[in-house]
Amino acid sequence: MSDKIKENVHEDHRQRLRDKFLANPNSLNKHEVLELLLFYAIPRKNVNPLAHHLLDKFGSVNAVFNAQSNELKSIEGIGDSTVAYITMLGKLLELVAEEEIQEGLKFFNLENVKKYLIKFFSSFDKEVFYAFFLSKSEKVIAKFSYTSDRVDEINFLLSEFSRSFANVKPHAVVVAHNHPSGNPEPSRKDDSATEKMYLMFSLSGVKLYDHVIIAGNKVYSYNSDGRLAKIAQSVNSKFDL
Repeated sequence: MSDKIKENVHEDHRQRLRDKFLANPNSLNKHEVLELLLFYAIPRKNVNPLAHHLLDKFGSVNAVFNAQSNELKSIEGIGDSTVAYITMLGKLLELVAEEEIQEGLKFFNLENVKKYLIKFFSSFDKEVFYAFFLSKSEKVIAKFSYTSDRVDEINFLLSEFSRSFANVKPHAVVVAHNHPSGNPEPSRKDDSATEKMYLMFSLSGVKLYDHVIIAGNKVYSYNSDGRLAKIAQSVNSKFDL
């Protein structure tokens, strides 16, 4: 078959798949959706085998869009522009998920945000600390990071919180950090940090809803475990709050 005929066959196939999608978006299976997206990154080539290969290698559409650049580059038929395209779509999906948290979910409900936090922290290979500032309606209005240069501990300055509070004026805060070790159980340093945060937040008129620790796919919640309530009782008693 000549190159011209092959090109026409591929273009006819692409048009049929586009028409099928436009007629009924739900009629496409996973590899067809991925194939349709690849049309716009790789013109004039049969990308059906590549769509199948990506799904076989990574296991899901979501995993494809969250794959590392070097993993994508190792696949035959994928160049830098296609890597950039797939990575961009992955980032877009991440932003959409974050907007869903901000616009539609009550953040302090751990079940609502567990998947989001697991995915959010999955890209970090060292310990990082984030604070999510909430409005009275419990929607995220700001997000701040306090990242330590050391892998083995949370290192943040309470003065940074004070400045953030002055600028944003949150009603409440959910703090979260990750444990690269894979063990989500809080350490003594985590307990000490939570106690200091609770005290400072209380003095600032801000509620601490939860301190969440992410370790891979495991999640620990100070609030759900009752640990936050014990810290609150101890601090309130000690400082007569």
